[in-house]
Amino acid sequence: MVNRDPRRRAPQSVPPKIEAVAAATAIIDLLAEQEGRTSVQKVADVLGITKSRASRHLANLELLGIVSRVASGRGYQLGWRVLRWGKIASARYDLSQILEKPLRELSEETNQTVLLCAPAGADAIVVQCLPPANAGIRIEVNVGLVMSLPFSPSARIAFAFQPREQRDLLLGHLKQREAEFRIEDEDRFRAQVAAIQRDYYCWDRNKYNVGYGAIAAPVFDQEEMLAGIVTLVMASEELKGSTPPTALLRQLLGCCAKASKLLRSRICFPEPAPVR
Repeated sequence: MVNRDPRRRAPQSVPPKIEAVAAATAIIDLLAEQEGRTSVQKVADVLGITKSRASRHLANLELLGIVSRVASGRGYQLGWRVLRWGKIASARYDLSQILEKPLRELSEETNQTVLLCAPAGADAIVVQCLPPANAGIRIEVNVGLVMSLPFSPSARIAFAFQPREQRDLLLGHLKQREAEFRIEDEDRFRAQVAAIQRDYYCWDRNKYNVGYGAIAAPVFDQEEMLAGIVTLVMASEELKGSTPPTALLRQLLGCCAKASKLLRSRICFPEPAPVR
């Protein structure tokens, strides 16, 4: 199997009974990441399966309209049905449009890249990226990128604010995922979750060891359920202390409070303790 950058893929380990579904999902993920056609051989290499098996999966998905052959016939891309799903989902749940004003204000106030993420099981998906207009270093994050546990503060927020029953169900799976996405120390992870639930934020100075850090916080809806995650992304050098800068935390939590109010939530966000 080809080693793909964990920042560019979603976890794939699943129970044996749904391996065929997982393979189809992995193919869809791969095609979604590509900017052009994807060959059968590349699908086989990435999934770690034979070319003939990859070809059978693609043929079945093509019959369902989930993938389609490119005009030349040599390679595949996403099909009409996936595009239809995307359009329907976007029309029904355009969170980025509802929350655009507080998100843009946060980007302007902090001069940092702001992400809006949607919870996706134990992980999170980027649905909007707002880089600052006048930043010296412009950080761009692709819409659709999966932010995964245990690395991503956005994913930790997504996990922490799910109902307890759902967290318990997910945790068993998280301990069995492939190495890059596995929860190895359950006690330590539960302590992290408890701190997030207390403070309403999560951060990491240098996630993926690529020189970028992030601070994430939740947005709630009128049912007081997690609706989204707002994340500030910045150069690691801006997060040098033992906690994030109080000013950034206050701005982030203030934005999430405004966003939650727009969604008719009554949850009160805590005031960050002044550290620096």
